[in-house]
Amino acid sequence: MKVKIIDQPRRLRGDKITAFEELINSFIKDKKVIDIEYQWNAYDSIGKVVADYERSVMIMYEE
Repeated sequence: MKVKIIDQPRRLRGDKITAFEELINSFIKDKKVIDIEYQWNAYDSIGKVVADYERSVMIMYEE
């Protein structure tokens, strides 16, 4: 078993979730996927407004 972590690049943030999905799908297309874990982190640096966030996935797979 191997693990790959893919972070959503800053240039793909906002409404470009499709591009992030394409990064994931292109990685797993020739892999036997065991599990995919998704994480979304928001950072509150301006009162109660979300100022920044990160998305990442951890893919457990076999080649």
